[in-house]
Amino acid sequence: MKAKKIIYQIILITLMALWIPISLDKFINYELFKSAMIQQPFSDQLGMFLAYTLPPLELAVGLLFIMPKTRIWAFSLSSLMMLVFVAYVGLAVLKVWGKIPCGCGLVFHQLGWVAHLWLNMGFLVVSLLGLWLELAILKHHSPVNRIIENNASDDITSLQVNSGSPTARELKTSPRLQKE
Repeated sequence: MKAKKIIYQIILITLMALWIPISLDKFINYELFKSAMIQQPFSDQLGMFLAYTLPPLELAVGLLFIMPKTRIWAFSLSSLMMLVFVAYVGLAVLKVWGKIPCGCGLVFHQLGWVAHLWLNMGFLVVSLLGLWLELAILKHHSPVNRIIENNASDDITSLQVNSGSPTARELKTSPRLQKE
């Protein structure tokens, strides 16, 4: 159990360390990022849309990891975005469009497309593992599971205590309760 918690914390920190600096780098070097997006092998309109939406979306994903109640969204969005990035970089590795510039910024622009693909696949696995752990945490802490666990412990307690005490049914039908 401790190992899962440690792995979970490492995944949280890793993904925050991925999304927040990458998004901030795109904000800081916005003109360069926007230029790289326009040079991608899709329409200029889509390039402009991505230039405006990716940095805030990536920052939002990184910040969603901070609050426990929003982590399911963070892991889900991180997994989805990494899946899209893996598909896009995979197509670039296959040279579907020829030579295209990388608009990633930071250290990643120095990577080749194959290394970039492996890195993205690694972050996809990390995101999916985090999502799986988060779902396990939510399932364990869900109100339904708490009710089931409480009822199970109540049943065990009532079996241990019932050796001479009145049951709940007897208490509900007692004359005193019927008058109230």
